[in-house]
Amino acid sequence: MRLSIRLSAEQIAEERRRRYLAAWPMHAQLEAQHDAANGRPEKLGRMTTDFERIKAELPFPD
Repeated sequence: MRLSIRLSAEQIAEERRRRYLAAWPMHAQLEAQHDAANGRPEKLGRMTTDFERIKAELPFPD
């Protein structure tokens, strides 16, 4: 018998938030947004890529 554990949408959302903040603490997120607003989008691009990777690793249930 094979057992499979599925997380609820709320659990997935909370785990995503935890991983976002672990990878990019709030001060780093704000700095990336500030830099992008001042014409330096590189950091924001890296943050967006990291967030997309986290989303792909933790998809919401169908």
